[in-house]
Amino acid sequence: MKFLLWLRGIVGNSPMVTALIVLFILILCVVLWRPLHAAELDLRLGSSFKGGGSGPVLGLDAHFPQGGFDVVAGTDLWGATSTVPNNWDWHAGIHACRWSICAALGAAYLQRIDQVDGSHTNFYLSLSYLFGWRRVQSLDIIHLSNAGTIAPNVGRNAALVSIRLQ
Repeated sequence: MKFLLWLRGIVGNSPMVTALIVLFILILCVVLWRPLHAAELDLRLGSSFKGGGSGPVLGLDAHFPQGGFDVVAGTDLWGATSTVPNNWDWHAGIHACRWSICAALGAAYLQRIDQVDGSHTNFYLSLSYLFGWRRVQSLDIIHLSNAGTIAPNVGRNAALVSIRLQ
């Protein structure tokens, strides 16, 4: 029960609307699940930590191969924690791998300014470990912050598992 309340923090809607949002996300994953070789679409699930506390995080990233690196674009839903309400970001950047380690750098736009982050515009950083499994792609640690350009700058952190949809 406590887990379901924690998970419900990802959106600020009524239980009925939350259930419909989850149903839509499941339908979207089913219709997107197919083999493609030109791009990769990853569903990302996990939890935020440190900064604003612990809350669920749900994301979707698209990777477009460019010959030695990928251009990545995506979005994350940051669930409510004990200190901040839920939030949402759009991000884009470059992503590259060597062996089983990947790194990404880009820009993000955060929906709401709060006590964790004092600006809408942020840097997006990611480190990943590739598993090499068919569907479960990687374990990702992501960080959003404004690099101290505007107070506050606690930053958002999350540990996510990426599941390949395409």
